Amino acid sequence: MSGAKIFVLHKKDLIRIGAIALAAIVLLVVALVLLLPGRSVERGPESRFIPGTYSSTILLYGEPLHVRVTVSENDILSVFLSDMTENHRVFYPLFEPRLADLAVEVLRYQSAFITPQTDYPVTTGILQNAVISALEMAYAPCCCDS
Repeated sequence: MSGAKIFVLHKKDLIRIGAIALAAIVLLVVALVLLLPGRSVERGPESRFIPGTYSSTILLYGEPLHVRVTVSENDILSVFLSDMTENHRVFYPLFEPRLADLAVEVLRYQSAFITPQTDYPVTTGILQNAVISALEMAYAPCCCDS
């Protein structure tokens, strides 16, 4: 007698296996995207930034609010708000404390590409995008050919 075995697969089982395999692939891709570092730029020993203070503007109902970032050649030195009016303070009371929290993390990690721990993700996201925008102006051009 031969040792051949016959497997019978029903259409329902094939669909179920396909769905599970697809879900596993999607989860794997999402995990890889979340775990890989975002937009990192490899630089040599030359300067990372052009020293100075750079600004990004947030328009809140037609009134500008400036997020300013001060950098040295290799470090982020400060992140702060300027031109904060009384209207901004009254209608957007979370901007100052959220930027203070974000500034601590940006200065600690020397990057704006972080995942801040906050209960106010929308406000923090707006401020983080403004910090990223200001830092993009500060990056020194890379003279390496890649």
